[in-house]
Amino acid sequence: MDKISPFHIKKFRKQTGLSQKDFARAVDLPTRTYRSYEAGERGLTIEKFRELKEKLGYHKDCERDSLRAQIDYLRLSFPRLKDLDDFCVNFLHCPLSEFTEQETRLMNYTHLWQRGNIWIFDFFDKAITNDYQVCLQLSGQGCREMEVILEHKGITWQIFLQHILYSYQDVRVKRLDIALDELYKGYGHEDQQILIPDLIKKLHANEIVLDTLKKWNITGGGSFTDNEDMEANHGLSIYFGSRQSQLYFNFYEKRYEIARMENISLDESLEIFGIWNRYELRFSDQKAQGIVEEYINGVDLGEIARGIINKEIQVYDGINQFGAYKPDEKWQRLFGGVEPLKLSTNPQPYSIERTIRWLTYQVANSLALVSEADKILQTEYMKMIKNSGEITDRGKAMLKLLKVSKHYEH
Repeated sequence: MDKISPFHIKKFRKQTGLSQKDFARAVDLPTRTYRSYEAGERGLTIEKFRELKEKLGYHKDCERDSLRAQIDYLRLSFPRLKDLDDFCVNFLHCPLSEFTEQETRLMNYTHLWQRGNIWIFDFFDKAITNDYQVCLQLSGQGCREMEVILEHKGITWQIFLQHILYSYQDVRVKRLDIALDELYKGYGHEDQQILIPDLIKKLHANEIVLDTLKKWNITGGGSFTDNEDMEANHGLSIYFGSRQSQLYFNFYEKRYEIARMENISLDESLEIFGIWNRYELRFSDQKAQGIVEEYINGVDLGEIARGIINKEIQVYDGINQFGAYKPDEKWQRLFGGVEPLKLSTNPQPYSIERTIRWLTYQVANSLALVSEADKILQTEYMKMIKNSGEITDRGKAMLKLLKVSKHYEH
């Protein structure tokens, strides 16, 4: 059974502001027993640690049905993608002929292919310069348009990204946005929802503790209107971090934005769209790469997002009778019950395991079918498939890397 590191136990206890003796009393443990956990003399299981947290007001399970996670922006960079037609058909599941093309200066590219909000950047003179760098960019609306195509094919985002990252070993995730929508609980239950104005008050009262995101900013506003049915309030937003950093949050009152954009009242926005707040997480470069690596390895997108928020932000509501910082009840209901997730900012180089994972995921079933068909038909299709493959220059370079890695292992 997994044990919690003594360092994490001590760090958590210090976050509560309690001494060892007071902490032990708060979680109903003998002081000597607790000290043995913190000293590493006795192991503390994850389950037991969660039980201790529950006694302090940390929820073991959050209300997962109260949040909806979705990919809301994606930018992938391919250092050398020669066959754009093949990429569109086999990975985007739509032919390049469905895209329109035009000149551009965005991100130093010269050529832009557009299919609605699904954009592909490359260079007009790539055949001359031998520069086959390509960028795939999906805005928020582009992600929704991509979903329509994927759903028609019965493909999930996870499979879509697995297919790309396992097939193009050198692809780099330049940006990824995850949107967590806090769903409306219904009329009369608004007091159970998280209120952005309350979070702002907690920021000023030092009841919100940040980990690596040291900056925060607040925006909000409204507009004058003669239409009583239109929502004049534009809602409040809290920004955590810097736009220039690899991690940036924006928590805002999405219901007001929807009302304004759809030209409807706030009540209509809530009843029709059912969204209260939105919690946007923006990742770039290594952090974006790390998130996608976690995701394609089977971790739920919502769990990833909650884990990141749990690591970066702690929200409190005063102190309890023992003098410990008391976790905010509503925040815990929404984001509690998930272990903090620390992202790697050092993506791993190519390894043969990634290719094997791709083969297992992508073609193993088909190969098994062909192998059985060979037995029935007394054919040699499997042999033909093996003989038809050849090691490309890129493949030779990868084999060279594997030999070098093997040499250093010994």
